[in-house]
Amino acid sequence: MKKLIVLMAVIMAAFFVMPVMAQPALTSGADSGIAKLSYGPDRWIDVHLLFQMQYTNTFTWDPSAGAGETDSDGVWASNFAPKRMRVMFNGQVAPNVTAFVESDIYASTGTNQRYDLILQDAYINYKLAEEFNITFGMILLPFTHHNRESAVSLLGVNYNTSFVNIPETWNFWRDFGVEFRGLLANKMIDYRIGLFDGIERDVNGAVGTDDDINPQGLPRVTGRIQINLMDAEEGFFYSGNYLGKKRIVSFGGGIDYMKEATQGTDAVEDYMAWTVDAVVDYPINPNMVLAFQAAYTQYSWYPVTPIGQEEGYSYFAQAGLLLNGQFQPVLKYESVVAQNDAGDNIVTYLYVGFNYFINGHNANVKIEYRHPMGENEATNVDQADNPDQKVFTLQAQIFI
Repeated sequence: MKKLIVLMAVIMAAFFVMPVMAQPALTSGADSGIAKLSYGPDRWIDVHLLFQMQYTNTFTWDPSAGAGETDSDGVWASNFAPKRMRVMFNGQVAPNVTAFVESDIYASTGTNQRYDLILQDAYINYKLAEEFNITFGMILLPFTHHNRESAVSLLGVNYNTSFVNIPETWNFWRDFGVEFRGLLANKMIDYRIGLFDGIERDVNGAVGTDDDINPQGLPRVTGRIQINLMDAEEGFFYSGNYLGKKRIVSFGGGIDYMKEATQGTDAVEDYMAWTVDAVVDYPINPNMVLAFQAAYTQYSWYPVTPIGQEEGYSYFAQAGLLLNGQFQPVLKYESVVAQNDAGDNIVTYLYVGFNYFINGHNANVKIEYRHPMGENEATNVDQADNPDQKVFTLQAQIFI
């Protein structure tokens, strides 16, 4: 907690004594945040802050109610909490050599909850040409368009639940490794592929499987190819909501593979996932922008966590209509299906939201309601997992 207080004090001091500049390259193409310090030719560092504060009101069923529940068999509970508070450092140390480091806060569990600082992203990028970049570090995996999007510019309040099935060997869809990316054929082809740690041999001393887990030490392979029919997305991060600043019409696909992975038991198998997605973010006229995205993902043998998922698939579709650059109603639908010997576990949600942009992604307020649909009502899914929760979320965001 002391570290968090010190960090907040530094941020607030910087906010008051330094000029607030434009939005940075990770979402809009500008290159200045709270402060940009140059210390020689082709050498600079740029600091940014993302702060998202949320109020949630959640309805949870009473697990002891059994079949035939009504709204009286559950409770509403409200909570104020920061969702994200990230300090970002962009830097350049030589021509075509840049770096990015990002910290975040993470809520601990238990009665005495607190927030700890964590490393969220950290990488060094060598740009040899527009067609070929090499990136080393802790990298947001290049699998789907949605999971590679910046949290600054999501269409909804949060990432879709559909992609919690991307295995996490480190923080939130990140892994350590090297990535190769670039734009080919006059920026029509966007490729991103990497080699990552994945499941290493003898990881955590898994009982009875030390000699079977990835005995050849092969890396995790993750990558995607995207075809751009209109504008390209040049940055390391994608955006889920360009607010009319780009004309995006694209479709793509990705793979994620780990050799001889474990779920923490004696069983060891190859993990494989694939995905396809489509993205449209297009100004219909000067006062109306359509943002649409859909994706489907399928996987076999989910590793890392012993949850017993042998196969599964998920999909989502989301759309928003930006009016006069400020008002944006949003509708999202998603479903996740986990399959194992005990049968299918299906979770489906419908989201209805509304975004109000005070100053684009720099200052906005979002409202969203999540409603459980169909087969994940309390009578059909284990209530202990609370997949049937109804959730109302109000979020305020600043980004400088």
